[in-house]
Amino acid sequence: MLIYVNQFEILGHDSFSVALRTIAGWLKTVTKQHFTRDMLLSGEEFSFEKTKVRTFAASELAPAIYSILLSHPDRTVRGRQWITELGIKYEGDITTVSVLLETSDISTLVKDIPSTTRPKLVSFLLKNANLNPKTTVGLRTQKLKNNLDDFKALSFEVERSERNYPLVFVSNCKKDNQPLVDPNRLQEQLVGLAQVVYSEEEIDSWELEGVLTRQYSAWDGAINIIYPSFSRGYCYSRLLLRDTLTDVIQSNENLIQHVLSYITHTTNGYNKKRHFSPTDVRAKRQKDSRVQLKKRFVELSNDSEYQALAEEAFSQLEEQENVIEQLKEKYEYEINEQMLATIEAQEQLDKSKSDYHVLKLRFDDLQGNSSKKGNPILIFGNEKEKFKGEITDLVLDALNEYAKSQQANSRKRQLLNDVLENNSIDGTRERIIEELKQVFNNYNGVTSSMKSSLKAMGLEVVEDGNHNHLRFIDDNRYKVAFAKTPSDKRVGANIIRDIKAAII
Repeated sequence: MLIYVNQFEILGHDSFSVALRTIAGWLKTVTKQHFTRDMLLSGEEFSFEKTKVRTFAASELAPAIYSILLSHPDRTVRGRQWITELGIKYEGDITTVSVLLETSDISTLVKDIPSTTRPKLVSFLLKNANLNPKTTVGLRTQKLKNNLDDFKALSFEVERSERNYPLVFVSNCKKDNQPLVDPNRLQEQLVGLAQVVYSEEEIDSWELEGVLTRQYSAWDGAINIIYPSFSRGYCYSRLLLRDTLTDVIQSNENLIQHVLSYITHTTNGYNKKRHFSPTDVRAKRQKDSRVQLKKRFVELSNDSEYQALAEEAFSQLEEQENVIEQLKEKYEYEINEQMLATIEAQEQLDKSKSDYHVLKLRFDDLQGNSSKKGNPILIFGNEKEKFKGEITDLVLDALNEYAKSQQANSRKRQLLNDVLENNSIDGTRERIIEELKQVFNNYNGVTSSMKSSLKAMGLEVVEDGNHNHLRFIDDNRYKVAFAKTPSDKRVGANIIRDIKAAII
């Protein structure tokens, strides 16, 4: 069973030596034996009781690559072997170390499922090596502040098509504003695989959801794993609710390993394609030998007929190698498609299970945070709010105006004022209007920055001839038309006036 695959780039003129010293130190903790540089690069096998270390080398032609395979029995599960494969590629001032951990069971009688764990070698690399910050994700956590700019920046990162790693959004519990898992310890386990995002501040989860949408938000101790889009235009996510995480803790399961398993479930397939195994090293060694042999043959051969036959043989070998490479690419493509299909199916299954829990949490949250007392007088209809407080504030505004039209000291006015005094205005509408004023201040045509700001408010601009139409995203029932190019200085104020009348 494949447990963990990762890859790290070490920088520096001595990066190759650093990699070998680090691997030797790690092997010593496992085997209690000292390994020299020559032993690691020898291509030989070493046995210590039930532990084996096998080395492979392909260094005739650049880039030189090596592989080290460590196998040892599980200490508690009989019939199980743990196998760690290391690939090392040395090129210029960069040394790439590829790490793969898997188990091999002797038969189906081995029932225990192995826990997802990060190899100890990764800790050694973090401590000793200068890892490339451009290619190593998660060298440190990303902190989120409770403001709109940070929410928008996180939304941009979620949707960024170039992102090829998961985001792990860790939220705080409402009761103490603390997460269920230490974000820094979690990031240490996920380095090279995923980026942990968390906040030390109390986050306005409603405002956050307004920017990120519910699919990518997290609140009250939940953890949301947001996978990359894989060029599909949308991102799948896995929301681990507080109740689920609490159950994991109460069952004495390691919560960090639990989260790690969800990450490796999607990253292992992608990273295994980049991993260079002992088989890859042997293949490169054979290819290097063929290239060297062909070079020597051309230099030494004088018999043209014999040379032609040999060249035909070499050509057939190269053609066979190309066919194998094509089959390998097809196999990797099928694995990638299968992985995406698995994520999609799991996403649909999880969505049906979690929607109820999410809505219940939100309902409980509203009940717990509300200062309103008494019994409700109205229920919502079929229309859904475009922003928090849209419907309730509108009803309160209408009641306030109607109350003013009633006779002073009348029963109607007293009843309406009683309702108004016990129901406060949310204020989201006023905040959105102020943001819209900033967006359309000195309006001189729609820019990408304006579109981004409007999107965060749930609005979009649609072009129509010489005019633009502003509307709610995916809802064309309500529109505000305005010119693509302004005709006077008051155009921004006029747009705001029309928005207040027709949309907000």
